[in-house]
Amino acid sequence: MITLDQVIYVLPLLGIMVSILYYTMVLRNSNRTRAAQLFMSLHSIMANKEGMSDYLETMYMEWEDYADFERRYGSDNNPKAYAQRLSIWNALNNYGVLLKKGLIDPEMVYDAAGAIIIMSWDKWRPIIMEQRVRYLGPNYLEHWEHLATVMKSIQDRRGIKWMPPETGFRFEE
Repeated sequence: MITLDQVIYVLPLLGIMVSILYYTMVLRNSNRTRAAQLFMSLHSIMANKEGMSDYLETMYMEWEDYADFERRYGSDNNPKAYAQRLSIWNALNNYGVLLKKGLIDPEMVYDAAGAIIIMSWDKWRPIIMEQRVRYLGPNYLEHWEHLATVMKSIQDRRGIKWMPPETGFRFEE
């Protein structure tokens, strides 16, 4: 039979256990909220009018080969295009850093910008690979590359069979 002394002894222990469980749930929820806020603050760089304008201008860039790219859009010949491109590239690379460190949820990133990330990497991959060889080393924008790979795997896992049109964002009749 349970005595009053036993109940008085067990109640504080149960209270401590409930407090620990509650604190753990609150902490987990606050970490998710912080991760979402972190993602959204980074995402706001591109998700405003100016950022989207810069993004579209970079996606409309065309070139024949790397030398042609440098003549048209390199930092020496076209600082504005260089700055636009680099701001987009750095934002995407920063998403990749956060993803690699486990600070943002890959599913959330995919839902918010997966197609844009994949399409951007596919467009810029040849240029970035050439810049790795010529100037910046094998790790240049590696986090964006990782991010694009993860986004592509989510797309494949979800069974989405989408490829961007060859015309990109341009409308053609």
